Amino acid sequence: MKRTSAPTGRGGARAILALACGLLGSTFGCAAARDFGSDAVYVLNPFAGTDVDVVAVSTIGPYLLVEVSGRREQLRLMTPISAPCTAIAQPEARIRYRKSGVFGRLERDDEHCDAVGVASLEAWRNRQPRRRSGRQLVPRATARFVPAAETERSLLVRGRFPLASRVQIPAGFDLVAMLPANAPCRRARDRGLGSLEFRPAGRNPFRLVVESDECVIEGFATPLD
Repeated sequence: MKRTSAPTGRGGARAILALACGLLGSTFGCAAARDFGSDAVYVLNPFAGTDVDVVAVSTIGPYLLVEVSGRREQLRLMTPISAPCTAIAQPEARIRYRKSGVFGRLERDDEHCDAVGVASLEAWRNRQPRRRSGRQLVPRATARFVPAAETERSLLVRGRFPLASRVQIPAGFDLVAMLPANAPCRRARDRGLGSLEFRPAGRNPFRLVVESDECVIEGFATPLD
């Protein structure tokens, strides 16, 4: 049997948009159908980009925490505190988010800033293809870490988080995790060891379980040293 592949490139994008208009145009109109088709192209294209607005910017340790929102992406990204990233990530600015590397790239005019982490793990997990199974298991692995930084609202710890690869984040043997600065997470940080759980559906994909405490992991980032 002859196998066919999904269309790629500009020709493939035009084909998807034409197909969407033909199939959905009579019901929803061609404009809505083209939006549907362009969204499909964005999902399928590993190098696609989309416009987003910078909603908020803050700092945590050596990272900028940049919240962006657009029609196709709503993410909290972690970037270095560098001149290009600071210039691009201005509140209320309209910028371009492009799929690039692990976490994507922010672009504005001729400048670009490569994200090094993500602090919206539910949205990040939901971008990945899901494994279909009749029973949803909760994978567990041992996480080991040491304190890295602290703010009034957040804690950073650095160490081994083996299950990060479940959401296409590599190098789980050396990652920085972002935790809320609450009592359970402070106790987990001080202990430096916990059971890491990954949930393939629902809120809070990653949790650290230390004795009777549960600490939600809010983000993962690549160390910057």
